[in-house]
Amino acid sequence: MWFKELKEKFLESTAQKLSSSNFTLSSIDDLKWFIEKSANTSFKNSKTGEEKTFIKRCIVIFGEEKTDFFKKALYRLPILWTKSFSQNIQIKLAKSNIKDLKPEEYKIKTFPSMIVFENKKIHKVIEWEENILKIVKETHLDINKSIDEM
Repeated sequence: MWFKELKEKFLESTAQKLSSSNFTLSSIDDLKWFIEKSANTSFKNSKTGEEKTFIKRCIVIFGEEKTDFFKKALYRLPILWTKSFSQNIQIKLAKSNIKDLKPEEYKIKTFPSMIVFENKKIHKVIEWEENILKIVKETHLDINKSIDEM
């Protein structure tokens, strides 16, 4: 019995630390700055003159801070971060109560929601914890494939 209480206290404490860490966006300016990271980049080969565009994505997972979602994120987000790292995609959590946040601007109908930005525009919205979990539980590391299949 004491082990369960200790575990709950640990999860609660760590969830609070996560919500105030640099893994979590807590202002509208931080959110806008992070979305800018999804801007495509171009490279021109000096020998061939061929221009190549690199499509970039970033992911923001919006969640209500006082729900179990932030606790569950502690052991689920490292899997997503690993998948995203292998494809150079950045992921952050965002609190649902960010001052001046207008959920409709980001096509958010419910929390939690995973918003995939591509070239500074909304590419896809994945709603509900169960659907976000499907991406986490995929056995392959291709997070883009998992997102596009949703």
